[in-house]
Amino acid sequence: MRAEQPSPGLVLIADDVLVNLEVLSSTLESAGIEVSVATDGPMVLERLEYETPDLILLDVAMPGMTGFEVCERLKSSPATADIPVIFTTAHAEIADKLRGFRLGAVDYVTKPFARDELLARVKTQLSLRRALTALSRKNAELENEIEVRAAAQADLARLADDLERRVEERTQALARAVAELERAKESLEETVERRTRELQRANERLERELAERASLEEARSALQAQIIAAQAARLAELSTPIIPINDQILVMPLIGVVDEERAQGMVDAATLGVSARRAAVMILDITGVSRVDARVSETLVRAARAVRLLGARVVITGIRPEVARELVALGAEMTGVVTQSTLQDGIAYAMSKTRAPSRRAAAPAARE
Repeated sequence: MRAEQPSPGLVLIADDVLVNLEVLSSTLESAGIEVSVATDGPMVLERLEYETPDLILLDVAMPGMTGFEVCERLKSSPATADIPVIFTTAHAEIADKLRGFRLGAVDYVTKPFARDELLARVKTQLSLRRALTALSRKNAELENEIEVRAAAQADLARLADDLERRVEERTQALARAVAELERAKESLEETVERRTRELQRANERLERELAERASLEEARSALQAQIIAAQAARLAELSTPIIPINDQILVMPLIGVVDEERAQGMVDAATLGVSARRAAVMILDITGVSRVDARVSETLVRAARAVRLLGARVVITGIRPEVARELVALGAEMTGVVTQSTLQDGIAYAMSKTRAPSRRAAAPAARE
């Protein structure tokens, strides 16, 4: 039975020109993407009260409330701050683009719209949205599993404490029986024989309980080993996630500290991912790496060499100024490796190398 395909997602289009709305809606719906529309800024905010889109295509120059003002309102609210925004505009001034990115936009699309470019940018953001959602869901599942395991371990500890208490009680009872036997040792042989039988029965009970305790200790140790192995496997999987952008492009986001074990895991995951998917480009995003030191530099070089041996391109993103200075200071050998400052730039570069840009554009629908 085929697995159910995930929904392409819901895109909210905001534009005060009906022709633009029709062009954008028909283009996205032809690709199977669900569409919702708004003709001004207040309508965008109103729609967000009863539906949450996966992406917003937001016209910059709308009357009354501009796209910049709408975006600022969205990013200031925790309920809508994580919804990606792509600005649409007939102008491509650098100042406007920088303003949009500072407000939290993830991309720009200029008018008139090029159909293939528009779909590529929209699908990229929807794919990233689904990947981030899936990663959050996996994190929640892992936290829930850890809680369940912790509860089971606590129950096992309580059972062990109860067993120790019972053994202590039986031991004390045995001591009392021995004391009574010593006081009655000069009694009749019948009394001695009876007390001896009682002692034997008490010893048998104690041996059974000790055997039960040993069995429970073995079971507890085995369960702890299973818990540790399961947790290690899940953490190793989440420490080197691979996110497919399309059939040819893979993204491996790195977050936190890269130690020796994780570095080897990253190299293995990168080569296995490229080999299994026959990818053309592997993007190593180090935006979330807290510090780029010699180990991180060596790991990036090793991963790049391994991926290039498989015939794929390597793009390293998240190269902030301080990271670039650190890599230069460490003498990292980056020959043949493409670097980009942001993940979005890296994806755009990868897509330009794996797909020829389309010359066909949608019907002109822009307004000056």
